[in-house]
Amino acid sequence: MKQRIPKSFNIQHSTFIILMTMFVISGCGYKPVAQYGRDLLPDPVYVDVKLSGVEPQNGVYLKDEIIRTLTTEFHEKVVADRAGALSRIIVPEYKIGYSPLTYDTNGYVTRYRVSTSILFVLQTPENNLSKRISSSEDVSIQSSSLTSSAARDAAIRVGIRKAMDQFIVWIAEKGIRK
Repeated sequence: MKQRIPKSFNIQHSTFIILMTMFVISGCGYKPVAQYGRDLLPDPVYVDVKLSGVEPQNGVYLKDEIIRTLTTEFHEKVVADRAGALSRIIVPEYKIGYSPLTYDTNGYVTRYRVSTSILFVLQTPENNLSKRISSSEDVSIQSSSLTSSAARDAAIRVGIRKAMDQFIVWIAEKGIRK
């Protein structure tokens, strides 16, 4: 019985494999979300959040989340001086509301929804854009007022993070269409 010895690749096979590898490595035009954000928002970026008189700590957390998103997701440089920025993200208003979802047998609220609504205004050298983004998170009321307050604050933070995820999508969409 004769054993078949595989042929080694000839020059045509080698050239084909090299060309296909180069095509695959060069990609198909994929750009990461960060690149679309950088295309839309040239850095440095200034962030300004108008604080609410009712719960100003939420505005501080919102500003921190915007800065975190810009630096980690879009790799932008954020500056504290408005005059030194090419782009600006301004939040002239944000609203945080509460609505009951379930009640106990005595009529007390046992679960409620925390709704966030944030108006983003983007000012860049090329254009001005604005978008209202809303999100929500559900919270159960605990027996202790301290744990209920902590759960409410955590729900507000989760709602703001959800809004920031939508903000990332919106920036990427605008950057793609640019």
